[in-house]
Amino acid sequence: MKRLIVLTVVFIFALASLSFAGGWDKSKGTDKVTLKGTLLCVGCNLKKMSGANAQCDLFAHHAIGFKTEDGVIWNIVENAKGHDIVRGHKLLEKNVPAAITGWIYPVANAIEIDSIEVEGISMAEIQKAAWEEDQLIAKALMSRKVGEAPVAVDKH
Repeated sequence: MKRLIVLTVVFIFALASLSFAGGWDKSKGTDKVTLKGTLLCVGCNLKKMSGANAQCDLFAHHAIGFKTEDGVIWNIVENAKGHDIVRGHKLLEKNVPAAITGWIYPVANAIEIDSIEVEGISMAEIQKAAWEEDQLIAKALMSRKVGEAPVAVDKH
């Protein structure tokens, strides 16, 4: 009888663990998803679509976001995997097709990248463009005085 109870309990736990395999990642908020869409400058697109007073040359430095196929624009979480994408605007701001696998945070319209595939552009190219942009921004910030507005780093 004890053996039957133990086997039943083990079976129930095994069944429960299978039902959650690959399921909710409690530390991330939602399940990992893969979304297809385009990479673009969030500020410039908001300016074009709705007349937003985006000043990308001064403040956001053309921070790259992600527009899904259904038209929703997601900001990319800035971390080790997202930084180069956000900063690689010289390669990515012109509606470059991409697929992102990661975690979405709908309350903030943000997506955290686990992996990304960018059509026609290698990760090495993106990393180099982001590094160059970081260098320009660092130089501009070093010369800024307290109370002064930032200087445009890269106008287009």
